[in-house]
Order: sequence, then C-alpha cells, then structure tokens
Amino acid sequence: MPHDTGEIQPSKVKSVSVYNVGDYGNDLFLPFTDVGLTETSITFSTAVLTRDTEDSNQPMDDFPAVYSDTDTGVLLNEGNDTAFSQTYSYNPDMTAIIYAIHLHFPAAVICSAFTSGTLNCGALHLKITERSTNDRLLYENTFQSGAANLTGTGTSLHIFQQDVVETILVRKGNPIDILVELITVTTGTNTRQEGLVTLAPNLKTAVLKRFTPAGIALHLHADLSHADGVYKYTKNRVSSLGQ
Repeated sequence: MPHDTGEIQPSKVKSVSVYNVGDYGNDLFLPFTDVGLTETSITFSTAVLTRDTEDSNQPMDDFPAVYSDTDTGVLLNEGNDTAFSQTYSYNPDMTAIIYAIHLHFPAAVICSAFTSGTLNCGALHLKITERSTNDRLLYENTFQSGAANLTGTGTSLHIFQQDVVETILVRKGNPIDILVELITVTTGTNTRQEGLVTLAPNLKTAVLKRFTPAGIALHLHADLSHADGVYKYTKNRVSSLGQ
C-alpha cells in the first residue's frame, strides 16, 4: 500500500492573492485605422515637415516603427475641402487604470489648387469618452500645431506628438470612443485635402529612415479585479490568509 510521505500534493497547494505594486504595467498601442475614406498620395520629400516639441526639445516615445527609403505615403481624407473628423473605438477586456496617454498623429494638408489666401494644419482636437448608460468624459484637449502657412500648391505635414500624464479609470466592457478632429485654418480661394497620414517619417530625404504609424498608446495597470476571472473557477486553490 502507498504510504504518506508528508509531502503536500500539488492539487492541495493554495495561493495568496497579492498585487505587484512594483510592476511597470503595459503600453498598449492602438493604431488609427480607417476604411472608406479617400486615399490621396503624399510625397514626403516635397512636403513642409514640422513636429510638436516638448519645451523646445525633441519628444521621445516608445512607438512601433518600420524602416524604409520610400518617398510616398497615403493621406486619408474625407474629400475636397472637408474637415477631417473620425471616431475610433476600443473595448477594454479588463478594468484598468491609465497612467499616461501617448498620441502620435501625422496630419497633412495638401493644397491641390490655389488662387489666393493661406492654409495651415491649425490644431488637433482630441476627445476620449467612455460609452455607457451615462457617458463619461475621460479626457479632452486641443493641441496647436505651430505649422507654417501654405501660400500656394503643396503639402504641409505636421506630426502631433503629445504625452498626457493623468490617472484615468477604464472599465471592462465599456467601449472607449476616441474622437480626433483636425482644425485646419484656411483663407482665400483654394482646394485642399486634409487628414491622417497612416505611416509617416520624421525625415524628408528619400533615404533609409524610421517610419512611425499613427496611433495612441495607453500606459495601463490592471485593476485589482483583473484576476477575478481566474479565481472564479479555482476557488479551492485560493488562500484566505490575511483576510
């Protein structure tokens, strides 16, 4: 007959639920993608290229990237002389806390026909809302581009790159709607296409360089309820020690 060795069987070992306060969390990158918009070719080497700065310094972020020597990209727009306004939705699979929001939005204005006046990328309006029975505003701001005016046919490409450090609760099952609106400033008589460049470089010359996709990164920490789904089916393996 088998005899008791005094060892605890694995099936009888219980775990104590703890929360790792030293965990860095996760950076979740959500690319801005559109289907059904007008696709207009853009040439990077002939564009006027500008980018947001951080107190006159060059901003740094951990965005995904690819490297290429291509000189052309695509501008997603809503047609001639039509403001760009799109809402993107993300459905959280867990309740979590957002510690920071990192925005990368390459915006462009192409002047395809010019008679008079000026065109400018102007500003970007960002509004993030939790969709529920009572919609909840999570964050809203308008970022000025500081881009130079176009005074003839051509392309202005401005990269909006912003870091928002705030503590924001998102809840499992409540979709997050991200409204992005480009506020282009125009005067005179001209024809324009404005919108989102899905993949853009920080350099103009047609050589091997870094391209960064348009998107928003959320720095997340899981809520304490994150493990509820696991414990629900293994209650007998959870210790009540200290409770």
